[in-house]
Amino acid sequence: MKGFVSVIIPTKSYIKAYVINQLGDWPKMTTRHEIGNKLYDLLAHKTNERKTEFSNKRYNATIKLFISIHTYRQRGCCLNETNIKNFNLFLEKKIKNLFYHYMDHYIDILPNFEANLPEIRRKLCIDIEAWSDDSIKKDYYRYRKMNNKPLLYQKTFTRTVPSDNFANLAF
Repeated sequence: MKGFVSVIIPTKSYIKAYVINQLGDWPKMTTRHEIGNKLYDLLAHKTNERKTEFSNKRYNATIKLFISIHTYRQRGCCLNETNIKNFNLFLEKKIKNLFYHYMDHYIDILPNFEANLPEIRRKLCIDIEAWSDDSIKKDYYRYRKMNNKPLLYQKTFTRTVPSDNFANLAF
């Protein structure tokens, strides 16, 4: 692509799906979009305080973003371990907050997680290969538990104890 420099960023597959949905198949970094704005901010930070904490194992996909040559000359291309982690955490938080918002809204209408999941996947444009159903279910369960919301997967059993009057009845 003429006038742009490509940057390859390791990421999770559902983050990659979200970025492609938001910015297209050839995602160009622009400051008009919040993803591009975050990347623009990170390009200037040359510190690497998380170098010892960085693990590439958590990222199972890579995405190629394009930044303009002008931005490359002005801000550089300093995507060290800290910047990669901050970029991924920013997008992961954004995606999960959208997911929680949509799921809470749909749960109020129809209290069934599995019935609402396909519609939310369609809204976020994240397919099952990018984010598995089990992982989504566990994440949503943790979210509801952390925020003291009623748990959807918890079944309550009521146990009835026979009364003394029942024992005295003759059949």
